Formats: sequence, structure tokens, C-alpha cells
Amino acid sequence: MLPPLPPDPFVALRGERILLEPLREEHFSTLVMLGSDPRIWEHFPESRADIAYHWAHLEEAIVLRDAWIHHPYVIRLLEDGRIAGFTRLHNWNATHRRAETGSWLHPDFWRSGINVESKWLLLRYCFDDLQLVRVQFRTSPKNQRSRQALEKMGATFEGILRNDRILPDGRCRDTALYSIIAEEWPQVQEGLLLRMQRHQQPGPAAAKGGIVVSDAV
Repeated sequence: MLPPLPPDPFVALRGERILLEPLREEHFSTLVMLGSDPRIWEHFPESRADIAYHWAHLEEAIVLRDAWIHHPYVIRLLEDGRIAGFTRLHNWNATHRRAETGSWLHPDFWRSGINVESKWLLLRYCFDDLQLVRVQFRTSPKNQRSRQALEKMGATFEGILRNDRILPDGRCRDTALYSIIAEEWPQVQEGLLLRMQRHQQPGPAAAKGGIVVSDAV
């Protein structure tokens, strides 16, 4: 028998350097503070640099969590307990065994390997534990760093969804759609593990510059 979707219980995912910890109300203040940097939201459908807007978004995330619509996580460093960002699994489809993921990190943690490990934890959980057959990612067609990172990870570009989202100012935004399917997961995992190994002993430049793998959070 296949595991139920969405999964119950909603469990934490522990890696070598990070813990994906289920979102709780006590995380809100830290996430809102981290999210006040406008660089994070450059290619997002909306900016959460505004404190009230971001707080409302997190409150909505708790409501959706309680309704089993999505599973939001904070990304916590095991070394010192700091929170680095946010990720989630959502758009569950139990019949067709698929889900979607997206994330953001504070710029201090770009190019640190944290995002790579976060994606490995989520994808391992999806394919190995939940036995999904597909995980998909959405990003802005203009977000070249995100698209390059997805392709480097092994995700396949499937096309542009035209007028996929309406922005706060009323304009429509297209979406670039990527996916990884179950047959590809062993090769994708091998590549992610190799990249994680390279970040075990980060150099002095590891915390500068950066990429965000997916902006659809």
C-alpha cells in the first residue's frame, strides 16, 4: 500500500548540516526579519519585504498546514540553531502521486550549500518515503539564476505557462515549469550528494553571492 498523501504525521527532516523543521507560530518573527531583505523577492510574484504582508502570508501557511494542503518548513542550521529560510511541499495530488516545492533563503546563506541539502532532504522524502512519481518547480522565466540552478540539479524544463499568475499590480506573469520524475531521482540524488560533499568544508567565499533554486513559495 502506498503512503497517504498528504503525509501524516508532518515530520521534521534532518540532514548533515540542516533540519527542515515544521513551521510554527514562534518562527514568524525570525522569518519576517530575514525576509525584510528585498533581494530575496526580486523574481517572486510578490515581495514579502513588508512586515505585515509577510506575517499574513505565514499565518495563511499555518491555516493551509492545518488543512493538509501544504507542509511548510523553516530551514534551521544544526551547528548553531540559526534559521536560514523557508521551504514547503504543496499542491499534493494523491491520485497521480505528485507534489510541488519552493523555497527562499536569506542572502547570507546563498551559495553555502544549504539550499542544495534542503532540496536533497525534500526530494529524498518525496521519492523514497512517499513514493511520489513527480516533483515540480515553478520560477519566473526571467530568473536566470534560479533556472540555471534547477537545470544544474537535474530538473527538466517543461515549458512556459503563459499568464500563470496575476501580480499585485494587476500585471500577468508567466511561469517556467521544471520537474524531476521518479526514474531520474537516483541520478539527481547522486549529483546533489556530490555537491553537498563539496560544501562540508566551506571556504571563505561560501557565504557570498548566491542562487535561489525556486521562487514559487
